[in-house]
Amino acid sequence: MKTAKPLENALIVKSVETLPDGVKVVTLDCRDWAAFGQSPSALEYDGEVFGRTGWNSDKHVVYYRTDTKPAFGLDK
Repeated sequence: MKTAKPLENALIVKSVETLPDGVKVVTLDCRDWAAFGQSPSALEYDGEVFGRTGWNSDKHVVYYRTDTKPAFGLDK
C-alpha cells in the first residue's frame, strides 16, 4: 500500500509567467486583506526565490516576483 505525506507550508500556485524583461511572476489566491497579511513575505518556486510585491483585490491574488529579493535576519 502506498501512502501520501502532507507537505508542510505547501502553497497552491495560481499562475506563473515571465515578463519581457525576464522577471518571473508567481501569483497565489488571496481573498482579502487579512489573507494578504498572513501570506509569506517570500517563497521559493522551481529553484528561484520570489519576494512578495503586492495584492490585487479585484483578481484576489497576491504577487511574487524574482526581482524583489527578501532580506533574512540572523539570530545572535
